[in-house]
Amino acid sequence: MFKVLLSTIICLMGFIHLAHAQITVSGNVRNADTKEVVPAVSVTMKEAPNGDYTNDQGNFRFSAKKQYPVTLIFSSLGFETKEVTVTGAGALKVELTPVSVLGREVVVSASRFTQKKIESPVTIERISTKEIINSPQPSYFNMIQGLKGVDVTTSSLTFTTITTRGFNTSGNTNFTQIVDGMDNQAPGLNFPLGTAIGLTELDVDNLEVLSGASSALYGSRGLNGTLVMTGKDPFKYQGLSAQITQGVNHVSKGRSNDPFGPSPYYDWTIRWAKKVNDKFAFKINMQYIQAKEWMATDTTNTNGPGGPLTDPNYNGVNRYGSKTSVDINPFLQAALAQTPELAPIIDPLLEKGSNYVARTGYPEYGYLSNDAKLLKANVELRYKIRPQLEAIISGTFGKGNAVYSNDTRYALTNFQLGQYRAELKAEHWFLRGYTTRENSGNTIIASPTAQLINEAWKPSFNPATGDGWYPQYTGALLEAMAGGKSYTDAGNIARAFADQGRPDASSPLFQHLKDSISSLPTSKGGTLFLDKSKLYNVEGQYNFTHLVKFAELIAGLNYRLYRLDSKGTLFPDNDGPIDVAEYSAYVHATKKVLKEKLSLSAAFRYDKNTLFEKPRITTRASAVAEVNRESFIRFSYQNAYSFPSNIQALQSTPVDYNSFASGGSSRLLNGVYQFDRYPAYTLESVAKYQQSNNPADLQQFTLSDIKPQSVDAFELGYSSLIAKRVLIDVLGYYATWKNFIGYVNVANTPGTDDPTAFKDHSTYMAYNIAYNGAEKVNTYGYAASVAVEMSRNFMAKVNFSSDFLKNRNNSQVNNFNTPNYKFNIDFGNTGFGNKERFAFSTTFRYRPGYFYQIGFGSGNVPASSVIDAQISYRLLQAHCRIKLGGTNITNVYYRNGFGSPAIGAMYYVSFAYNVF
Repeated sequence: MFKVLLSTIICLMGFIHLAHAQITVSGNVRNADTKEVVPAVSVTMKEAPNGDYTNDQGNFRFSAKKQYPVTLIFSSLGFETKEVTVTGAGALKVELTPVSVLGREVVVSASRFTQKKIESPVTIERISTKEIINSPQPSYFNMIQGLKGVDVTTSSLTFTTITTRGFNTSGNTNFTQIVDGMDNQAPGLNFPLGTAIGLTELDVDNLEVLSGASSALYGSRGLNGTLVMTGKDPFKYQGLSAQITQGVNHVSKGRSNDPFGPSPYYDWTIRWAKKVNDKFAFKINMQYIQAKEWMATDTTNTNGPGGPLTDPNYNGVNRYGSKTSVDINPFLQAALAQTPELAPIIDPLLEKGSNYVARTGYPEYGYLSNDAKLLKANVELRYKIRPQLEAIISGTFGKGNAVYSNDTRYALTNFQLGQYRAELKAEHWFLRGYTTRENSGNTIIASPTAQLINEAWKPSFNPATGDGWYPQYTGALLEAMAGGKSYTDAGNIARAFADQGRPDASSPLFQHLKDSISSLPTSKGGTLFLDKSKLYNVEGQYNFTHLVKFAELIAGLNYRLYRLDSKGTLFPDNDGPIDVAEYSAYVHATKKVLKEKLSLSAAFRYDKNTLFEKPRITTRASAVAEVNRESFIRFSYQNAYSFPSNIQALQSTPVDYNSFASGGSSRLLNGVYQFDRYPAYTLESVAKYQQSNNPADLQQFTLSDIKPQSVDAFELGYSSLIAKRVLIDVLGYYATWKNFIGYVNVANTPGTDDPTAFKDHSTYMAYNIAYNGAEKVNTYGYAASVAVEMSRNFMAKVNFSSDFLKNRNNSQVNNFNTPNYKFNIDFGNTGFGNKERFAFSTTFRYRPGYFYQIGFGSGNVPASSVIDAQISYRLLQAHCRIKLGGTNITNVYYRNGFGSPAIGAMYYVSFAYNVF
């Protein structure tokens, strides 16, 4: 009996051992054509959750509680999926066959779940890491400007703003930018931060751009589109990678007023990722960029025709300090009273009307810092609690210098941005929390700082002494005219006289004045921002598809808190931070019908902002019909909205100082007008006059509470893959904007109902106000793209897009700022020659001239034709790549925004190790 029992126990233990036996599979994966190792290949076990990715040497290894035989599935974009049966222990050697990627790309941002790009219900553009490697652009972010329908404004070398379908401007708050699930916006200013705290060059897995309205899934401010950036998973992309780019820009001193000679460009990037074991992996990223800025040098006179030698009221677009402008008639009248014999000279001047004269301005070069610097660092830890449950902790920090354009040029020096995340991610759900923190550093507000420098050196008028710049100018003007000089020549003589001793921008006195003014907060009469605003965000999403079966269904919740903390320099928060909260909930469902030939989807979103009484409901409905296996027709209706940004709703910032006897000054004052909560915003109610282009034509302006703006957009598109080699996409859209938020200049003249009091520079307060236009604004356009994958790894792409604005509200600055059409052409090869060591790519971007509006002026942006190119060579055994390239290689300077810098050529050589 004992023997029987013992035998039974031994057999049972053996059975239990077999049932829980653990096997280990390992091997190496290579390209079947070139015999190179293939990293980042997904290796999964069929009908099991276990798997791995090949590392930078092409190796994989993982364990599973299974018994032989098992089947492994090898998959990677650009290669045929392969199944291999493993019957026993031993390292495998697997070769994958390269295939075309056209029509096979998958996206997640269009519907928040994975689907083929060609089957997307809305227009979406995608950039992969392989395309970044082969691009002539030294920065992945600049590749976006070559996508279909995308516009950019380059304010400086390290600050580029993107948008789609019009309304393009620096610091666009109506375009959402998501980085690894986090909204990449400045908490106070609300516009996306570009690459300031985005991904480093070597850590980009892919970029996806949704054109047009996208609020239903991504919330407020998604009116012009959304950019979703995804970083590389350290479990998938492993190893040490480094890239050093050395270049030169400003190669033609004097061209397009470029004040520099040839200047070095440095971009050093490093990434280290390691899978410590099957459960834990980490990555560390760092990137440093340093160069001389592109400088804004537009000398166009914003006050009318004429230049600095022909117009006494000259105010150049990129001349700072000359915004101070005074009608000198009071000084002429005072001179006439004191010296009646000058009547033959003074009377004709008074009879012709006003005689405005501007103070002398400083050019941007020598005034604003020309040192572009950007340091980014990122650390991410990942731990797999279970094969399908992962914990992620990450931190990203950015610091540097940048310049952006808005109501003037803003030079951000030593700004700091941090973004920190904790996330749980499972197969069907995620829970994510993150915070964004900004420190504006030392900010120079170009126009008011220069105006105050002029005033600190010599006041425009000192009532106590009767002296000042304008009295001196007027006296010298009359003296020169009495000597027989013309009004224009006499004005130049008078300016030289009044400017005697004026400090040059390179002088110690100028630097002292600039430092003292820019280090004093705006709330105390200086121009320093003290912005340390923060953003806190918690969100979760669940995919119910495996439970409901009948449809793909996802739902999510989001809570966001802005803690505005500017010490009174941006917002009325002298008494403490202002909290603005947003609550959101969304649901998205997709159902395939008609034998799965028609895909119907709908999304609904609820949002509430504590600054506004009413919540917003937004929707999206779409239909995608399969014409055949590789052709699809899509139709969508999308409603999007934007709560006014924190800047539009709450800003109170000095912009232009006119410190003459009349006591006038200007502020940015934007929109909620909740005067009971923020008494600093109280305006006198007696007279509010709207400025027009003609100062003599002033109209009464009626204040009202600002409201969220919205857009209803319809899109019809068609995508088709022909013969597996040609991918085409065409679309048309039409959108209606309601409560469109624009800007207007308004003057408040206390104690009088006479609009001429403002016109004649009596005591007044001027404001630049964000408000809702009454008229509906319509936009429409169309676009098309063709991509052709030819033999021997050659690829050609061309895209064309067109955007139009109807019912422009001319009482607003509406910033449509896009040409009626534009196109891009790409041609390249990802590998040719012996073992496909060589590669090249070229791009051509054309933009016709177009009208551009921004806070400090408006005018035409000239047409531009830009060619970028690169050629590279791979050292296969060393895992290295050498790239020689250039952007704007013809060196014909161009601008993509009014008042923005002129961009010339940059030529570079890049050395990359282990970049894949």
